[in-house]
Amino acid sequence: MMTRSYFCNGYLMLNHEKMSKSTGNWITLAQCIDRYGVDASRMALADSGDTLDDANFEEDVANSSVLKLFVLEQWIQSNMPKGEELDWSEHDENKYGEWD
Repeated sequence: MMTRSYFCNGYLMLNHEKMSKSTGNWITLAQCIDRYGVDASRMALADSGDTLDDANFEEDVANSSVLKLFVLEQWIQSNMPKGEELDWSEHDENKYGEWD
């Protein structure tokens, strides 16, 4: 189920600096998605902090997330070539298949 709302408290930080249009240190969510993609943006936002401290979005984390996702995709493609499908009808609930 998708999140219905978000709550933010405090300042938003971008690379350890206060995010502010007046200083030019800001990025919109749409720009973030265009620059890093949806999944890497989610990973960087999840890493930005969930404590009482101000959230800090780091572009280095977003860049490294892109690389990590690329490496993961390459690993998946090399271990399960296109066209190969698992027959889940053979798997019992109590047994784990190769990809479990």
